[in-house]
Amino acid sequence: MRDLRQTIFQKYRHQNRYNNFGACLHSVTINGFRGIHELEINFEYPITAISGINGSGKSTIGQLAICGYRKPVVAQNYKRYYIKDFFPVNVADPTPFGVGSNVVYSYTTNLPRNQELTVTRMQSEWSGYKRQPERHCFYVGFTLYIPKVERKDLSIYRAQQIELGLRRELSDISKQHVGRILNNHYDDIAFQEITHLNKSGELGLASRNGHVYSENNMGFGEGRLLYMIDMMENTPTQSLFVIEEPETSLHEDAQHHLANYFLDVVNRRHHQIILSTHSNIILETLPPEARKFLIRQGNQVRVHDKLSAYRAKSLLSNGHQKALNICVEDDFASHLLAEIIRRLRPDILKVINIQPVGDTDAVRNAVNLLREFNLRTIGIRDADKGSNPPEKLFSLPGTQPPEVEVYRDNSVIQSLNQEFDFDVEHIFNITAEIDHHEFGEILSRHAVIDQQILDYKAINYYIDNKGNDFFNDLIATIEREL
Repeated sequence: MRDLRQTIFQKYRHQNRYNNFGACLHSVTINGFRGIHELEINFEYPITAISGINGSGKSTIGQLAICGYRKPVVAQNYKRYYIKDFFPVNVADPTPFGVGSNVVYSYTTNLPRNQELTVTRMQSEWSGYKRQPERHCFYVGFTLYIPKVERKDLSIYRAQQIELGLRRELSDISKQHVGRILNNHYDDIAFQEITHLNKSGELGLASRNGHVYSENNMGFGEGRLLYMIDMMENTPTQSLFVIEEPETSLHEDAQHHLANYFLDVVNRRHHQIILSTHSNIILETLPPEARKFLIRQGNQVRVHDKLSAYRAKSLLSNGHQKALNICVEDDFASHLLAEIIRRLRPDILKVINIQPVGDTDAVRNAVNLLREFNLRTIGIRDADKGSNPPEKLFSLPGTQPPEVEVYRDNSVIQSLNQEFDFDVEHIFNITAEIDHHEFGEILSRHAVIDQQILDYKAINYYIDNKGNDFFNDLIATIEREL
């Protein structure tokens, strides 16, 4: 999946973006909606997963984003979205926005500069829609699929009187993805037209394990997924999808495969997807460029790029219990730092909180965020990124990423070869396009051992070889910040 994420990233580079994704949203700036003022969110990846605590503004961003396009001239049976559709003014909500509230949309073009358009509240109406580019836009809220038993439609009320019409088979690729996400093998999935007098509708049907059942007997997660994938596979390419909490009613493994499906469909059909989520699994499956974390403080909402909600909330919840928070890039860096401290100063392990937060930018963002909450925090990045003490950013010893420092160390290689009776260099040489993040995973398969155990052994061989003096400066830095 790492290669697919990179493939999409290359397609989304500025010089390639318009050819692949058309006039997609480059950024949206929001002024005066639901307490959000001067908030700019940049879409650095064709999938954007917005996380944050309830009330931070996730849905507001998605709802305003989907109002950024005109109805395509060729579209039939299609209704575009307007701001009034999501921000109704009534007695209960007299001011969801104010006079002069506006949204600035920035679109990718085939020119070096983006196109900017502003939709502004003018007295009692909105101005600025007419010059928007065309695009099919689809809002996947919770009413995309409401279980039939809750809707009580004609498939329930008139169950014995309905007539069956045309049957629409789900495409093979749609069936494949539904089955993979839910870890079920479906013999068949289709939509059956049903009619009664002058009313008509569709009823989802599925067949597996020798049983045929309709959506009347589906759970919410299965039914919503079926409708969502059918929509994403059959709508025009280069569509915009805004999806509210796609993880709802899906188990954890299904959430992981759903995120992989989003990557797959974006790569094939070049949709742009903006989703709100509380799922750490979805956030961690997507690349850092896809993650946005919202923080609301009073009337101010800010976007923190590349930082997952799970990591931020974990840091915030643990911060008051520890004397120092240390943000690192990934799990391997966390394990290496913990073992260095355990070897040289085991007593301070109890008073620090080491937390992997993402790449080097995520470390900087996490440090800034936590320090704004008056939590003692430093960042320790990979050695190849260097230090920036004024920003409380330091680095691990060495000159290369920690996986390279450890697994390319000659002493570590000799120790692993001897213990597991294999040839590390040979394994690396025969593995095509190996990424240093995959060193432990690949070697653990050859060693037939859990990767965490192998990492632990390799890290300790590395520390033994380098000796305590090699790490003294790092320990001294941590002691100064305590």
